[in-house]
Amino acid sequence: MKIMPVSMPKDIDKYFFNRTKDINMINTQLSTVKFDIPPQLLITGYRGVGKTFLLRKILNDQSSDILTVFLDISEIMGRQKGNLTEEEVLKAILNAIGETMAQHKKSYKKWMEKIALNIKKLELKDYDFSNNIEIFDIPIPVISDNYDKLSKFVMELPQKIVDSSDELNGFIIVIDEFQLLKNVEDPEAFFWLMRSFAQKQFNVGYVFTGSVSKTAEIINMINGQEGAFGGRLIQINIDPFTFDETKRYIDEKSNNLKFTDEGFKRFYACTRGIPLYINSLSSVLPNNSVCDENIIKQTLQLNIDQVAIMWIYIWGRLSPGEKDFIIYLLEHDGATRATLDQQLGYSKSSVTRFIDSLLNQGIIEFSRGNKFVLADKMLQFWLKIKFETNGCYPL
Repeated sequence: MKIMPVSMPKDIDKYFFNRTKDINMINTQLSTVKFDIPPQLLITGYRGVGKTFLLRKILNDQSSDILTVFLDISEIMGRQKGNLTEEEVLKAILNAIGETMAQHKKSYKKWMEKIALNIKKLELKDYDFSNNIEIFDIPIPVISDNYDKLSKFVMELPQKIVDSSDELNGFIIVIDEFQLLKNVEDPEAFFWLMRSFAQKQFNVGYVFTGSVSKTAEIINMINGQEGAFGGRLIQINIDPFTFDETKRYIDEKSNNLKFTDEGFKRFYACTRGIPLYINSLSSVLPNNSVCDENIIKQTLQLNIDQVAIMWIYIWGRLSPGEKDFIIYLLEHDGATRATLDQQLGYSKSSVTRFIDSLLNQGIIEFSRGNKFVLADKMLQFWLKIKFETNGCYPL
């Protein structure tokens, strides 16, 4: 039986489809790390389009002379109950480096002495060693009041590891859901910190990725002309599958799903070629009959919470004002900033705050008609169906 997973599978290659062009494009950039040219990438795309899946495959397929780290900021933020700090991000990077190196047990002894020496150089009076976090049986301190030393140690460590080994040619660090770094105390300063070390390292590549609008404040903060990386990050957008790619994907990966021509057009209109929606909607469609428009529509209405489960989680994290903002855009098919200031019922400063937050989360985008619109049609489907079913929008 074929399965189209809606979560990250253990065997990535088994469920991976297409993306040859994206893989080649990203690998071309990452390969420069072997030639003392540090790659710096910004990968964007709609929620559920497969950025994380794609990057995990790319990291898995790197040659043995390249060490890799994948850091999920949403996981850190979840563990910290939403109270994200710069120190917690740095410690997570340090732990991820330790986990990566633990997979190379035959080689780590060659590096341990130099790493241990660097740890000893820290002024230990500023640190607390009671947290039981270790790399190579060396305790890693918890910062108390010396952020400068911790940040310097963590940010310099990847290059030092490469420099200390004849077998290594590079280190690649992927920071997923990077837009959540907006929640640290001083995100702009944190991006400048990362850039200040990245520009002095020749064999460490950074890849920032997230579901964020191209016009989001966080994009300008990290890669705008006056941002930390000043346009140096090579920006790559991961697009949804095309109509034909979606059809081939269904033929190859589904459990014998069949459609009428109009039924498949409706299926594509609902999913827009986004793999997460393709997989979730496919999982609830009958595979013992040919799906027409009515079957697609009825199945989506009856199973909207299962198909749009991502939005249930995201909706629950939004503030009442952000929800009002989204509902207004839904009911008015978008709105200009002037209209929002006049009609939404919130102060201009609140409207600005909602716009910044929702752009940074990739929930809204700025359209060509100078209007803010919802970026994801599945969110629109979910809200409309919930309203039609319950007579009100989700709380």
